[in-house]
Amino acid sequence: MEILPFFAYGTLISDQPNYYLWKDSITDTKNGIIKNHQLFDMGHYPMIIQSEGNDVHGMLMYIKDEDYDKITKIIDNLEGYNPEKHGMSAYNREIRDIELENGELKKAWIYIGSEEYVKKEDSVKDGNWISHI
Repeated sequence: MEILPFFAYGTLISDQPNYYLWKDSITDTKNGIIKNHQLFDMGHYPMIIQSEGNDVHGMLMYIKDEDYDKITKIIDNLEGYNPEKHGMSAYNREIRDIELENGELKKAWIYIGSEEYVKKEDSVKDGNWISHI
């Protein structure tokens, strides 16, 4: 598996309920957006899907190399993702380009939702989970 930062856009961001799962393993964070994706409110957590013309705000989370495999397993478990069965769960971990505030593009792991799980009326208009909640 390629060692890349993770792009978090919801409950894994600092001051959110699941941040504790990896807070001691994070070495750096950077604000960014993922273009052409839309954010949805699933109740207590968000989901994003591909969607032209929409952007989702979040943070790149850089993980200590020595904790990387352990943290990846923890977050995969949280998201219900099994890398052996890619495409068969609500979320899939994929590599996407994230645009930083300075315009630079960085590759990152991100959990992308499956379209059949979202209801279009539950979209978060500004693509920002923190301002939404």
